[in-house]
Amino acid sequence: MTDVDLDESILRRLSAGARDPILVADFQPLSPAPRMSQMLSESIEGKPVFQIDPIGVLMGERRYASIPELAGECVEQFRTSGAEDGHTFVVGHCSASALALGVADLLAADRAVTAVLLLPAWPDDELVVEKFGEYAAKFGRTTRPCPDLDADPEHVVAEIEQIFRDEMNALAAGRNLTDAMGAFGDLLVWYRGWLAFLLACRNDVGAGRTGGRAAVTVLSDSPSTVAVKGLDRSAYDVVALPSSYPAGPVTAELAEHVAAYIRSR
Repeated sequence: MTDVDLDESILRRLSAGARDPILVADFQPLSPAPRMSQMLSESIEGKPVFQIDPIGVLMGERRYASIPELAGECVEQFRTSGAEDGHTFVVGHCSASALALGVADLLAADRAVTAVLLLPAWPDDELVVEKFGEYAAKFGRTTRPCPDLDADPEHVVAEIEQIFRDEMNALAAGRNLTDAMGAFGDLLVWYRGWLAFLLACRNDVGAGRTGGRAAVTVLSDSPSTVAVKGLDRSAYDVVALPSSYPAGPVTAELAEHVAAYIRSR
């Protein structure tokens, strides 16, 4: 059994506030780096900030959930939070954009909502296969290919987990690392959860555009990160960021651009 903190709740409130709530779709990093939601909760005063964490949900008993399912659960939990007054902002960074759109559209059915997509990315076959290979290599030099991504998603994720577990056990036995199995197990469920979410994004061909059609703004520093899956370019705004940002943990500077945009609305 892993020591990772598993939480079936997809939504967590980070700060107090009276109105104009901010929901931020972000991920638990495998590092001490702060998350976008944490940075915004500290820099924006008077507005309640919520963290949407799909990876934590997918690290538990449930191996897979679609983007509409995750978005629906988030909205259901938000509606019981007591922080529904005013204009709602739903922030999604990089691969979280599809989930942010799904949440924003469901909320837009009965409120003013803006989805703020920061450097949006739309996972595809290539990315899922690439990440599978990267994570499998952490346990050993497996020759087993990534499962067929067109198969039943539950089976795909279960097969990925089994491949990782086989490699993990072989690594531990070959190097007498049985004492490290707990740490390896934590890595395994995080890798599994992350790949399950990327697979859900890959499978979400409509990017969750099924609700109330929230307003959408893209914050981007490059033409490669201005497309919104499922929307024509004329259907959303683009705000240019001042410089290029490397892939990796969110920086305080990047978070401040998001905060400045929200404060200006």
